[in-house]
Amino acid sequence: MTMIKRLPLALLLALLSSATRADCDFDDFPTLDSMQLASVAEAMQWNNLPMSVKGFRTDAPLETVRGFYGKQWEGEVDFTEFGAWQQILHINEDCMMMVQLRTAQGQTQGRLMLVNPPDEELAQRPLGGGVPMPPDAVVVTDMQNQDSHREGQLVMLLYPDAMDAATRWYEAEMVRSGWQLNRRQASQNNATLIYSKGREQLSVVFLRTAGEQTQILLNRMDR
Repeated sequence: MTMIKRLPLALLLALLSSATRADCDFDDFPTLDSMQLASVAEAMQWNNLPMSVKGFRTDAPLETVRGFYGKQWEGEVDFTEFGAWQQILHINEDCMMMVQLRTAQGQTQGRLMLVNPPDEELAQRPLGGGVPMPPDAVVVTDMQNQDSHREGQLVMLLYPDAMDAATRWYEAEMVRSGWQLNRRQASQNNATLIYSKGREQLSVVFLRTAGEQTQILLNRMDR
């Protein structure tokens, strides 16, 4: 599962607080005639928000694409940058639309992301549900892919203790929960544990951070 670039949290929280639920689909998402589209994720959830993603490429210059969306969403558009990516944001009473784009190989390439409000049941789901998580860990992001061909979940945690403590917790918990360790790698600043149980595989990546904290990335998927 590919990690999506950073999304504007304030705008996503605005969707969560909507009084009524409404939905958009890609028929509502404006595109240039020259855009070649490809499905990336049909049924994804990002922190309990339903999301769909399409990739695109076009021979139109990046400034032409920016100008197109600036005109389409005039008065309701925000332009930002994140690393090498430019981002175009639009939110309305029904959903949020986001374009991430950059110039690569002589073309303008990127992603179209459509975020809808969650239904009541999904909004109440605890973030990080479905993966083992130390009691003191905080969920940073929880992304689930529920496409028909494969299901998966990518969760990022922040653990308020040293990497060795985090690693020991998972080594004990995974054995207790019936997972089989298939691979273990460790270095001074990171470690990886890969487990399997039935048709499921779970990889746990530990990254040492400043201040005796640990970033934990869990990737659960069907095999």
